[in-house]
Amino acid sequence: MWTCQVLLGLTQIAFALGAVYYKYMVDTGKGTQDHNPVVFAFVREIVAGSIMCCLAYLSTGMFPKRGDLMRIGYLGTLLYCNQLFYILGVSMSGVVMATCMQPGIPVFTVALAVALKMEYASWRKFVGIGFACLGAFCMVFGGSTNTSSDGGVGAESASRLQKMGNILLLLNVVAMSVYYILVKPLLAVYPPMAVAAWAYIVAAAEMGLTAYLSNHTHPEGWYLPAAVMGPLVYWIFVCSVGGYYIIAWSMTHLPSSQVATFQCLQPFVGTVLAFTLLGERLTWWDLGAVGVVFGLVIVNREGNFAPPSPPRSPLKSGLPTINIRPSTFGPGRVLKKREGVD
Repeated sequence: MWTCQVLLGLTQIAFALGAVYYKYMVDTGKGTQDHNPVVFAFVREIVAGSIMCCLAYLSTGMFPKRGDLMRIGYLGTLLYCNQLFYILGVSMSGVVMATCMQPGIPVFTVALAVALKMEYASWRKFVGIGFACLGAFCMVFGGSTNTSSDGGVGAESASRLQKMGNILLLLNVVAMSVYYILVKPLLAVYPPMAVAAWAYIVAAAEMGLTAYLSNHTHPEGWYLPAAVMGPLVYWIFVCSVGGYYIIAWSMTHLPSSQVATFQCLQPFVGTVLAFTLLGERLTWWDLGAVGVVFGLVIVNREGNFAPPSPPRSPLKSGLPTINIRPSTFGPGRVLKKREGVD
């Protein structure tokens, strides 16, 4: 279990680093202000999805069953919404707000998992997630006071743009929470790489259509400046191929809520990186990172799953008891009966 936890922690650190890397290159790179971020997301998904599909086929040789195509389509759409809303939210609201919004994911995930009776409810689980979210939201308030609008944009316009970015980031959180819930049954049937690859292909197709429609409002069209090529390669191989495989693999070993709780590392890492790389000023609110770490410790000390309930005795459950004589229905008799029926 500790291997899953370490890899999940490194994955969330990589996600936060990727957001800072992309935002830094967009702010400082040459000719990056007019590029279409949806095109960036589309290229990332189509390349990463192709690589993941090749790896999945070479390692498993499996294809999805017809009855599972609808669920895979849902997963791809959720992945599309998650990534589209995230990259647009980063552009509108900034890195600190985008990363600090992520603690909402475990809240929605545990609520859905408990409501659907996929996981059990416990005070330790809710207390741990509560500490993590409280600490992260403290960082949101502290980080939001440090964000500043661009010089050429008015205060009212900047405020409206940031509100739209916050709404998109909230939708990003909801989409990822539902993804964690819906992907669980498929991972009991298919390998993690295959599920992630199929969902990525669906997301890439939808992102391509969105990029085509949105290019009419962007003068650069399909062009991506050289400054964002570094972040693009990083997002393809580190965040997409490596990150989503680790998430899918961890879902086969840990509950959905515990995997989602690691999203709370993003505010902590994102704020530190924004301070060191983007020059944003830290405040006392950023001590909420202590709550994030404390909450993660509480949740992860609980264990993987609820202890299995002992089978109820027929006498205690009120069911009639049936006495079967071994001499009458022994293994030999049963075998002969089955052979006769066949």
